[in-house]
Amino acid sequence: MRKLLWASLILLFTAAAFAQSAGRESTAEANKAVVQRAFAAPNGKTIPQGGPFTELAKSCPMCAALEQRKIVIDVMVAASDLVSVRSTWSGLYTGTTRGVSFHQKPVTLVYFNIYRVSGGRIRENWAEYDSMSMAEQLGFQVPPPSNPQ
Repeated sequence: MRKLLWASLILLFTAAAFAQSAGRESTAEANKAVVQRAFAAPNGKTIPQGGPFTELAKSCPMCAALEQRKIVIDVMVAASDLVSVRSTWSGLYTGTTRGVSFHQKPVTLVYFNIYRVSGGRIRENWAEYDSMSMAEQLGFQVPPPSNPQ
């Protein structure tokens, strides 16, 4: 009888641990799906995710300035409520940078984003991209320091 009780308890704890782990995995997968939908939003409109922005031009003006924009998700990893994305954006930049206007200048940028997803909505987003690469592609030059030490 004791062996059956212990076997039942072990089975119960193992099943509970597995269910908890599966729940985390399914939550992470669901959060990845939310972020993927945001990347696939049509015509520069973002899907309302509960954040302050509903249009790409307001959340990322530089991104909205890319005509014929192509976004490729290179890597997406999720854990708990965070989804990390490395993506490559390319297109024709039409905008103003440092007072210089550009019209359809080809650029390619690598973005790194971390999204916090809750309740099926993106609640926060932290983004970084290589602004030096962007400047170089637009033709800006950074001179070396005049007196290197």
